[in-house]
Formats: sequence, C-alpha cells, structure tokens
Amino acid sequence: MILLRNFLNFLIFLIINLFIGLKKIKITPKTILLLRLDSIGDYVLFRNFIRILKEDKNYKDHKFTLCGNLAWKELAETFDQNFIDEFIWIDRKKFLKSIRYKYSILKIIHRKGFETVINSTFTREILFGDQIVKASNSKNRIGSISSPEKRKRIKYFTDNFYTELISTDEKNVFEFYRNLNFFEKYLSKKINLEKPSFNTANVNNEFSLPSKYIVIFPGANEIVRRWPPKYFAETVKHLIGKYNSYIIIPGGPGDSEISEQIIKLVNSEKTINLTGNVPLSMLVKIIADSDLLIANDTGAIHIAAAVETEFICISNGYFLGRFHPYPVEIFNKANYVYPEEISNIDADPIIVEKLRSGSYFNIDKIKPSVVVKIADQIINKLNSCNV
Repeated sequence: MILLRNFLNFLIFLIINLFIGLKKIKITPKTILLLRLDSIGDYVLFRNFIRILKEDKNYKDHKFTLCGNLAWKELAETFDQNFIDEFIWIDRKKFLKSIRYKYSILKIIHRKGFETVINSTFTREILFGDQIVKASNSKNRIGSISSPEKRKRIKYFTDNFYTELISTDEKNVFEFYRNLNFFEKYLSKKINLEKPSFNTANVNNEFSLPSKYIVIFPGANEIVRRWPPKYFAETVKHLIGKYNSYIIIPGGPGDSEISEQIIKLVNSEKTINLTGNVPLSMLVKIIADSDLLIANDTGAIHIAAAVETEFICISNGYFLGRFHPYPVEIFNKANYVYPEEISNIDADPIIVEKLRSGSYFNIDKIKPSVVVKIADQIINKLNSCNV
C-alpha cells in the first residue's frame, strides 16, 4: 500500500513538473538554492557550512536562498539570517499529501530561475528533495550520491535529476564529517570547521527561570526512540530528591502528553513545564544556560553539543555511528546510554553496520538506575568545581 501511494505521488509530481515546465524561465546568474528538508538535528549539523559557502571567494557576490523544513523555520531565521537572502519553507506533510500545495511550491521554485541548487542531504528522498531539484530546472543541480541503503532505489528514478552527484566516504561516519566531506569536494578546498556551533550572545531568555537547572527533553519523532515517561519521572524524582534541582521540560506541541505524564508522576513544584511554548531559538538558549540535558536521541542533543552543554542521551541505537555517539574531538561531554546488547559499540561490527540505518533494540530495556548513576557523576563533578 505504501509503495503504491509513493508511486502515485511520484507520478503526480511528473505531471506537475511537466505542466510547470511549459513556462520557460530565464536563469538568474549568481543565485544559489540550498535545500535541506530533514529534521532539526540534521540542520544543526549542516548550518555552519552556509557561512563557509557564503564567504567563499567564488560565491561572495551570490544570492543565497534556503529551502528548508518548516519545523526549524524559527531557528534558521534567528541564527542564519545574515547568510541567507531569502527563505522558502516546506511543510513536509502538506507537500506529501496536498497536490495543490505541492504544485504551488514547485511552481515558486521553478519560476525563481536559480542558477545552482545544492541538495547536500546524504539520504536523498525521492518524494521531497529530488522533486524540488528537478522542478528547479537549474543549470547546476548538485546532490549527494546518497546513502547505501537508498542508492539502488533512487538510481533509476532520480539520479538523472542532477548534473553532478558528489560521493562521500562509504564508511559509516558521523554526519558532521559527512557534511564537511561533501562541501570540501564541492568547493575543492580544505574547510577549517571543527564542530557545529551557535552564537547565543544576542538571544535573550524570555522566561523567568532559576539560575541553575537541568533540562529534560522527553520527546522524539519515532516511538521506538522514546524512553518511557515513567522512567523519565523516576530520574527527575531522584534529581529533585537528592540535589533539590529545578527541572525544565521543553518540547514541541506533540510532546505535551508525554510531558504531562512526567509532571503528574513527579508531582513537584521543582518541575517547570514549557512544552509547546518554547521557540527553537529560545530552546538553544535554555539548553546553553543549563547544567545538564537528559534526552532521547533528538535535535536537542545536537543543540547541546553545539552550545557545549553536557548531556546524557538515551538511545536504542538508531543511526549508530552516523548521528551518535559524538566523536570526542567534536564534543567530549557527551554521555550515551544504550541497551545492553550494544553498550559496547565496538563489540560486533555486523550489528553496528545494521544500526546505521535503523534499530530493532528496545529502548524500554534501559533502566533509570543507569541514567541516574551517570547524572550523579556529572552533578557531583559540577558541585566540586563550584566549591
């Protein structure tokens, strides 16, 4: 059923593209469309390369447009407005389900007449980025050769949408290095960028928060990547009971039910529920000012690394090696808790290779006692430094 739906979606795109292509558009010189439609964490690991492109001697006089996922609109417009001349935002759900919406977006992009479009996403998507690249009708259409698990599937459908496909390391490498490799090849030069980062100096905290607090981020896009609310609640109870810590719980509107469960189970005035009320730029600031972040494997983890806040990530191993664990040379205050079967990630290379594109391990098997033990070590270390 899903395959049939996707085939029909692609067929609809081909018809739309044929129709909008009837109007010939003049290419506008020195215009670049950057395309990223993936999640918040992906964007955090990509965004610093925008400045690299913008400041390159060959592109200083170019106009840059970013076509991005609506989910991180506020984040990009706050932190990257100095490098982007125009934004085009895509609602992924509407783009997938609404023919009218898909048509309107593709028509806008086609009529802009971009000279170059760059889709650096490693795991290319036939129903999203590849379609936009084709509709752009740009003179230069640059993309990734794509991840191994997708390559055979897309080769016969959308590889020919691009004028150049850039190959990166076949090994399972951390995503920041994957992006680095892509742009070094595209620009044909060495890039001196060591890690993702945010400059929060001009972001004011709109909330009246305690001077010291711990952030708990219990949400995640996929259910299999969500640690049970009752386990988060047990961890929070320990932190409040032993250290009298204030606990901040942010998240998107879709995390409200999870946060409310935790709040109810903890039943303490020390918990502050900000779920659904925190703009992403403010989330960056809140995490930056916190003592510790405890979260599932989500964008919040990548934000913490970028602002150098120590974190504990609870993961079932999904995308192991690609998005976690953080290489110590990028961030050395990253703590990971995995199911026992993969707690030693070097133990079985076959398992590690399988986990680069998904995980079949149960996150519920990770007990709060393991997380609490690591949290105790971090807090005791912080307290000893403050004495």
